[in-house]
Amino acid sequence: MLNSLTFFEFLRQKRLQSKLGLREFAKVIGMQPSNYCSIESGSLPAPAEDKLKLISTKLDLSTEEQRTFYDLASQSRDDIPADLKKLIKNNAVIPALLRTVEDEEVGEEQLKGIVEDIKSGKYRKPQDQIL
Repeated sequence: MLNSLTFFEFLRQKRLQSKLGLREFAKVIGMQPSNYCSIESGSLPAPAEDKLKLISTKLDLSTEEQRTFYDLASQSRDDIPADLKKLIKNNAVIPALLRTVEDEEVGEEQLKGIVEDIKSGKYRKPQDQIL
């Protein structure tokens, strides 16, 4: 999901929507308020995956919000989200797919179309083939 917010803005927005004060939330997730404040202000990078998971749980993020949260956190660290690293490691076709997208200079609009095509369900295995 593309998002115009930064990780830090997204985190603050979700904390405020949960009606949790900064100090209160820092204690809930086991951080010093000053360190948490530095993360939320963008002075410190997004925390490690284990802390992100705890924050996500405490903020009761939906699946889509979690994906956005992890994507933005990784983007702020100039990294790849852990779930995508796992996907790439576990499926040898994914690197070939990504290289093909680059080699063929597939544009953003074309990629959006490909995503929508995949989401349409036409590539799903029939139910009787799923174990």
